[in-house]
Amino acid sequence: MYTAHSNNSVTPRRKRSWALSLLVATLAIAAAGIVVGEANQVAGAPDTSAYRPVTPFRAGDTRIDLGFTRVDDHTMRLQIAGRNGVPADATAAAVTIVATNGTAPGHALTYRAGSTRPNASNINYEVGETYSTGAIVELSDGGAIDVYTLTPVDIVIDVTGAFVPVTESRGGRFIGVDPLRALDTRETRAFSAGETRDVEIPVAWTNATGALVTLTVTPPNVPGYFTAYAEGRRPETSTVNVPTAGATRATTAIVPISKKNMKLYSSHGGNVIVDVIGFFTSPYGEMSSEGLYVPTTPTRRIDTRESGAVNAGTARAFDVQGGVTVGSLAMVDSFGPGFASLYANGTEQPITSSINATSESFIANMVVSRASRSGVSVFSSNTSHYVYDQFGYFIADEAAIVAPTAPTKPVPSPPGVTPTPPAPAPSPSGCHVSELLVPSCGVWLGATTPSRDGSFDYDRGLAEYENVAQNTPDILHFYKTGAQKFPTSWEIAQTERPGKQRSLLLYNWKPSKSDTWAQIANGAADSEIATVANSLKKYPDKLFLNIFHEPEDNVQDWSGSGMTAADYGNMYRYVVNKLRAHGVTNAVYVWNPMGYYGWRHYFDDLYPGHDYVDWMCYDPYATDNRFNGFGELINDDRPDLNWPGFYNWSLAKAPGKPLMMCEWGVDVDGNADPASVLKVDPNTIMAKYPHLKAIVYFNDNGRWDTRLTNTTTKGKALGDAYRNFANQPIFNQMTP
Repeated sequence: MYTAHSNNSVTPRRKRSWALSLLVATLAIAAAGIVVGEANQVAGAPDTSAYRPVTPFRAGDTRIDLGFTRVDDHTMRLQIAGRNGVPADATAAAVTIVATNGTAPGHALTYRAGSTRPNASNINYEVGETYSTGAIVELSDGGAIDVYTLTPVDIVIDVTGAFVPVTESRGGRFIGVDPLRALDTRETRAFSAGETRDVEIPVAWTNATGALVTLTVTPPNVPGYFTAYAEGRRPETSTVNVPTAGATRATTAIVPISKKNMKLYSSHGGNVIVDVIGFFTSPYGEMSSEGLYVPTTPTRRIDTRESGAVNAGTARAFDVQGGVTVGSLAMVDSFGPGFASLYANGTEQPITSSINATSESFIANMVVSRASRSGVSVFSSNTSHYVYDQFGYFIADEAAIVAPTAPTKPVPSPPGVTPTPPAPAPSPSGCHVSELLVPSCGVWLGATTPSRDGSFDYDRGLAEYENVAQNTPDILHFYKTGAQKFPTSWEIAQTERPGKQRSLLLYNWKPSKSDTWAQIANGAADSEIATVANSLKKYPDKLFLNIFHEPEDNVQDWSGSGMTAADYGNMYRYVVNKLRAHGVTNAVYVWNPMGYYGWRHYFDDLYPGHDYVDWMCYDPYATDNRFNGFGELINDDRPDLNWPGFYNWSLAKAPGKPLMMCEWGVDVDGNADPASVLKVDPNTIMAKYPHLKAIVYFNDNGRWDTRLTNTTTKGKALGDAYRNFANQPIFNQMTP
């Protein structure tokens, strides 16, 4: 933490935290003018308003007699509107409040200038410490706020944004999500002093201008601070502070993001957790009133000092105004260290914390929480009193509270809490991803990306693919054999690139190069299975796993070969059972024959059974001119052979299971006009085949040349057609 004695004045005086703050100059410049032309402005200062970042500036600092005018012994006034880019008609301001050099315990409150002081507070402080919090403060008609302090203390106010009156807007609307963990250094590596890292923020919209995050600093740590910001020069601000070694402290803040990426700086090192709880829309968003902010008179919604403490491990419900409440939650007279979580009453308790306390008698943090019709609940890990003061709300209904549109890393619970696995949460359009990685809306679009030069450099090949497709794969496909450990660090790095959406992993794994299927089922590859199991368990996310893909090519249809179709089914079940026995729980099992009608007599015996298969999968290729569009590639039926096509066969064999094209491609050489296969409307075609939920392009020039980077005339035409195909809405409704 920036303590009162640290570095005289520069550090505490540059303190900025939450309250829709930290939208620094980089974001302010990028967002300049987003309200004009992209929002419906109205006269008369309506209640609703959209967030507009400004270049951060120091509006008031009592230590150097800056900005404040004295109203009485306890109250100061501060002009905000009309200064440093804050619009003259702003109805509220995003500020950071710092209290330092207090001579007695007390609290401070910011509120509309000239109004009757409400019974509320933003920040609590102790003697000789420095505390900070964020706030969204309603402005007077003249654009000013009043600041009340109970006891003598220095106050610093930084302004980082404003709310401007609108009835509808594209940009500056808040979209909340169920908490999503973006970083936990306890699982990776603690920060070193002075270190800056890139942190990918998995937002649902590429052009989101900011993310609402909670940064929690947790032991082991030392006194210091963390600063979150976008690209460019690091601002002289802080997002979360640690007052003493070993303390746990959380701060909720809006941080600017650039292409789904933010930078995180640590002054003194330590562990930090980053939980994402919302986004702010860009100027390219949908025109709506959802997510606009409504400032209200600060109102005390609960004070358990009057109704009795919240007992350890229990929750207390209370009423609030609006769909997403914005306010200050204070943990008061806590019976030992602990944490609290604020969440919509009647919903599942989140496994992230809103506020953390060690031994302080008062500790407060700004919180933003979805509210149900019956209000909100505060869960307490220890016995403690709580005070919650509401300062406003974001307009929202059920559809506006969304979740990340992809599977995410599991969020470890705070100490003392045994988490219940959360139910799949809705995406911006009411969609979700199931436990088996099935998107309820749209279709995953993936790729296999060895490099063009034949060296199987997947990093280089991925860049080549994206250069043509102008689309980041939802799934990345790799091949493994024997005791090769996976996922590897470089494969994971491809799925978690700064500034890019996440990708899911798909592996085709052959447990042994030399043993027959019958031998594997009799234990010949047990050591290889154990090695792979131990590696899989270290990966915190779900992944797709197929065991011995395209088995038709290897079937030896005679008794005693150990390689019959029935032997394959036995082997598949054996390997899955062994992986499960070793504790592998994150594998989503994919069964992957080629699906070619010529092998149709093997499929029943090759199929391992419903308990061992999560996804049906096949590998169709347009290798000649007989395919009249992509739809025929999906289901290549042969009525003359009484063959319904693999898609239809799968629906009959395994009703309800999702399908994936684990490999597919269009051969440049074998087709007179390869691009014609993709000159279709995939949205219409996918509506005809609703169980097909993922397609993974095989971008290579092996047996067939399906490479999208083929430089021939036909190859370039195929690349152009694929680019248009890949960027259709059906493949971009949800992103991992």
